[in-house]
Amino acid sequence: MQAQGSTKVHAETGREMQKINILGMSLTDYSFKEAIGITDRFLGNGSLNTILFVSAKILVGAGSAAKKQAWIEAADLIVWSDAEIVRQAGVMAKNRIHEVENQEYFKEILRRFGRGGNPLYLLADSEEELEKLGHDLKSFREDLNIAGAGIVGGMQAEWENEANRINELAPVAIISRMQFEKQAEIVESMKQFLNAEIWLALDNEMIPDSRRVPLLRKLLSKWDHHVFQKLLSESRRMNRQDEKSDRTSE
Repeated sequence: MQAQGSTKVHAETGREMQKINILGMSLTDYSFKEAIGITDRFLGNGSLNTILFVSAKILVGAGSAAKKQAWIEAADLIVWSDAEIVRQAGVMAKNRIHEVENQEYFKEILRRFGRGGNPLYLLADSEEELEKLGHDLKSFREDLNIAGAGIVGGMQAEWENEANRINELAPVAIISRMQFEKQAEIVESMKQFLNAEIWLALDNEMIPDSRRVPLLRKLLSKWDHHVFQKLLSESRRMNRQDEKSDRTSE
């Protein structure tokens, strides 16, 4: 069971990238090096670019919901937080699967932030989740320069207050971790008003060290993968039926 895919050459890097059509969405799988190169170009380009971390669970949740799919496709860069996606997309290279499983992109970005002392701003939707996010990041890189942190709840005024704080600090990066729909709405609403260079919108179940994932979460992840595979199988079956109908009508 695989998503449909094709290989093309990135216009700027000259490297191969994998274009995939998955559950009705046209997405691109960039290798670790490609994603880092794209991020380097985001830094200092004068606009805020969004980097969305996507799991199989997020893709299942998007399903056939046009708005959720639009949020995913609108991201300036998509990074998989779940290796099951690249497996089902037909990416067979073991090194690529390892890159996703080991969260190589995210770890490298944190390393660079730590070494460079880049000011970061953290966002979450509760005090508890904000503390967890800060702890998770610091447990991986103690030298991260967390210049500010804030909570964005359901009130528009809270979003505006956080936007003002972020713009005063002008961080290099915003790092947020929330439930997908809420995070997508906040990114969509706030992005154009913020003075930062990149926004890392993390999968809300993502932590830097996958070895620390609790057993229950691992079991739930297996279930998400099962549902994801079933949806892909059904999508492919329907596509085959549509193609057969088109040939018959001709």
